[in-house]
Amino acid sequence: MKAACKYVLMFAVAIVVATGLGMAKPSEKSADITITAVTVTPDGGQLQPGMYKMTLLNASTAPEVAFYKGKKLICKCPVRVENLPTKAGYTEMLVETATDGTRMLKTLSVGGWTEKVIFAQTGGAGAGR
Repeated sequence: MKAACKYVLMFAVAIVVATGLGMAKPSEKSADITITAVTVTPDGGQLQPGMYKMTLLNASTAPEVAFYKGKKLICKCPVRVENLPTKAGYTEMLVETATDGTRMLKTLSVGGWTEKVIFAQTGGAGAGR
């Protein structure tokens, strides 16, 4: 059995949509999020604590999430997008913590969005999309 603890982090930070609804592309959404501890993405990207602009590039064949610090792209990772029955009331991240302390980002739902982002696993047994 895999020895890992799952923690759900709830952020009380107000989410500011980075692009106005009228200016955003239909397949792109952005929000400001706060990462409170070093967190990695399944494809090896590392997010240090701080504020990020997260952009969901929701292409139907290969959706991705990009994390920016200022104008600098920090990482981009493949995701699955799951529609929620209603808008998320708050931002919620599901992070799995391994025995070595590494925190792996699993899911992210942004307050006010009707989509949940599921981070794709890359390689290894049990990896799925």
